[in-house]
Amino acid sequence: MKHIPNILSGIRILLVGVFVALFFKAQYYAALIVFAVAFFTDLLDGYLARKFNWISSLGKLLDPAADKLLVLAVLVCVFVYHRNEPFYLVIFVLMAVKELLMLIGMLMLLKTKVVCFSDWSGKLATGFFSVGIGLTLMDICIPADITPWNISVLSIAVALSYFAMLHYTKIQMFGPKSARDAKNETVDEKLAESIDKYM
Repeated sequence: MKHIPNILSGIRILLVGVFVALFFKAQYYAALIVFAVAFFTDLLDGYLARKFNWISSLGKLLDPAADKLLVLAVLVCVFVYHRNEPFYLVIFVLMAVKELLMLIGMLMLLKTKVVCFSDWSGKLATGFFSVGIGLTLMDICIPADITPWNISVLSIAVALSYFAMLHYTKIQMFGPKSARDAKNETVDEKLAESIDKYM
């Protein structure tokens, strides 16, 4: 049972491919439904992990990785659809740069055996992206004037994502070091507990 959150994250990664295939076949309603299902799995795996304490190092990596892959894949699709509108190009470039910087940071942390995880700031940014992307997909599917709203929400999401990156940098790279034993293998339990309360 404790592996259910990780299974849901894996399903979300698979749904990314389904979404992209449907979108480029111009099956926008179906793509919107797949995105909604993927978003639901994100909410569900987070809820189950916190409620039943099914939290693992793999989950701390797999869940944000699935979130990032879904967001970037949808942004690529939206950019291709709105390729004549500069706003979507700016959003995609900003997010691509941010994710590249985050990847570099995670690679640097591998040497210290520190697991980079998603906390409230990353989840908040992902939440705004999910709403903004949902509105954008609805604008594609439904002839309605949603564009001003989705642009505003996506702009806020970009700002929050950069805030989250700075937050991660402060806490995980330049924050207090966890206490370890003489072999540098034991992580301080109090620090682990303070980290888990944000999950």
